[in-house]
Amino acid sequence: MSNQSTTANSTPAFDAQAKERQLKAESDSWNTTIVEEAREGDIPVIDIADYLASGSEWDRAEVAAQLKAACEETGFFSVTGHQVSTTQLNTAFEKTRQFHALPLQDKKAILMDRPDWPVGGIGYLPIKNTKLPARDTGNVNEAFIIKCDHKLGMDDNQWPDPAAAPGFREVVTDYANSMHRLGMQMLPLYATALDMPPTFFDEAFDTPLYRLRMTHYPPVEGASTAEFGIAPHVDTSFCTILAQDQAGLCIFSERRQQWISAPALEGAFIVNTGELLKQWTNDRFISVKHFANNNTADTSRYSIPFFFNANPTYKMTCVPSCCGPDNPAKYPPISYLESQGVVQGE
Repeated sequence: MSNQSTTANSTPAFDAQAKERQLKAESDSWNTTIVEEAREGDIPVIDIADYLASGSEWDRAEVAAQLKAACEETGFFSVTGHQVSTTQLNTAFEKTRQFHALPLQDKKAILMDRPDWPVGGIGYLPIKNTKLPARDTGNVNEAFIIKCDHKLGMDDNQWPDPAAAPGFREVVTDYANSMHRLGMQMLPLYATALDMPPTFFDEAFDTPLYRLRMTHYPPVEGASTAEFGIAPHVDTSFCTILAQDQAGLCIFSERRQQWISAPALEGAFIVNTGELLKQWTNDRFISVKHFANNNTADTSRYSIPFFFNANPTYKMTCVPSCCGPDNPAKYPPISYLESQGVVQGE
C-alpha cells in the first residue's frame, strides 16, 4: 500500500513545498539557449472591446471560446480592447522609471522583508535577488512590489518618501485599481470558457489577493548563460496580466516545443495562466514556463506584471466541468495560502 497521504475522497494530498522543489529541479534542466521569434498564432490576440462594451451573452461566449483555446493550447495570449488607457499605461511606466532612478539608499529604505516591517513580500527587491522566483543564481532585475488581499490594503504596503517620488503612490494605486477591475471583468470569460455560469468565480474573488510588480531590467554586458533577467519559472497566480515596454519575455511554446520571444504589442497586455488556475481546472488549463532574458540592449527595459488570485483563504474545489468519474480530481480542496502561498512565503 502506498504511504502517500490522501484526503477523504482519495484525492492525493497536495504538498506545496514538494511541488516547488519539483518545479525548481525542472527549471534547472530546461534548455533555454535557443529562443526563436514568435510566429503568427503562437500567442493569440484576443480583443475584448465588444464584450466590455455590451456585456452581452453572445459577445461573452465569442471571446470565451478564444480564451478557452488559448488557455488549453498555449497558456498565453495578448489582450486588446481592455479599456486601460494609453495615458494610464504610459504614466505607470514613467513612474516605474522614476522609482528605479532613485538613489539606492532611498530604495533600500523600503527593502522587502526588512525586520522592522510587519508584512513580508512587499517593497524594494534589489538586483541579483534570489526571490520571486527563488533561484540559486540571482535574478538580474530590481523591482518594487505591492500586495493587497482580504487583510492588507494600500496603507499596509511600503512606499517611497513622497518628497523623493512625488505622485508615485497615487499613480501606482490607480493603476492597481485598473488591473483589479480588468481581472474581475475577465472572470466571467474564464467561467464561460469552462462551461460554467458566468458568476462561477464571484465568491472566490470577493476579496482577491493581488500583487503588482514594477520591474527594471538594467543593461547587462557579458552576462553568464546561467543568469536571467528572471529565471525560468511558472507563475503561482490564477492569471498574470503583463505590460512590457519592449520585448524580453520568453515563453515555452507547447505546440512547437520551442522557446519563443513574446512580442511587445503596443497597448496590449500579455495574459498567462498560473498554477492556481491550472490546479483549479484539474490541469485542463495549462501553466506555461517562461523567463526574461538578460537585457543586452543599451537601454533599460521595464515591465509591470499584475498577479491576480482568488481570496487566499477560499477553498478551491475542482471546477465541476473539469472532473468526473473518468477524470477524477487530482488535487484536494485547497486554498491559495495552503498551496501556492506556501512557496511565496505568505
